[in-house]
Amino acid sequence: MRVWLMILTMLLSLPVWAAQDGNEGLYDMAAPPDSAFIRVVNISQVQTTVAMDEWRQSLAPGQAGDYLYRPEGEAQLKVNDKPFTFSFEKRSVQTLVFDGASLVPHQDTYFNSRLKALLVMYNLSTQPASLQTSNGAVNVIGPLLSGTSGERQINGVKVSLKVALDSGAELPLQEVVLQRGRVYTVLVTPGSSGPEARLEETHVATTTP
Repeated sequence: MRVWLMILTMLLSLPVWAAQDGNEGLYDMAAPPDSAFIRVVNISQVQTTVAMDEWRQSLAPGQAGDYLYRPEGEAQLKVNDKPFTFSFEKRSVQTLVFDGASLVPHQDTYFNSRLKALLVMYNLSTQPASLQTSNGAVNVIGPLLSGTSGERQINGVKVSLKVALDSGAELPLQEVVLQRGRVYTVLVTPGSSGPEARLEETHVATTTP
C-alpha cells in the first residue's frame, strides 16, 4: 500500500487541517514539515460521516475521503460519532477502511516524485484483482489478494484502464490523464450487485469540505 507527497512551506494563517486548495492536488499544499496524513475509505453500505476536531466529511458507500494532515502524536477520529484513537508518526500515511463497524489501517507510502504519477490500488473485494490496460495487454498492478493494496509509478499519460477479477469479470474505469506529481486511487469494493471499481484523483482536505 502506498502513497505520498512533497512538503511545501506552511501558511501561518491556515489551521492544522487546512490545505491551500483541494483542486491543486495532493502535493501543492501547505502542510508543516514532518506531518502525518490519514484518510478513510467507506466500504459500508450507508452514508458515513468522518470527523476530527472541527473538520467533517460525508462519504458515500465506496468513496475515499480526503487526506487530513496533523502533527505526530495521538488524535481521535470519529466515524458516525464513534470514536477511534490513533497514534501518528511523522511523515506517516494511513488509509483507514471502514466496514460499518471497525477501521482497518493500511500503511501507505510517502511519495514525493515530480517526474511520475502514482497509481495506488486497494482491493477491498472478496477475490483477487488486477489493474490492467483496457485491452488487457499490460498488467499495471497485481494481482492483489483480497484486503491488500499495491502501487505503481508511471509517466504522465492519458490511459484507459480496467480491473480484472479472478472470476473473469472485468470492471472498466473512466479514461484519465495522469499528471506527474499526482496520486490516483483505484478502489475495488463490494457492491449490492457484485464488486465495483472506481478511479479518482487523491486530494487533501480543505477547511470546509
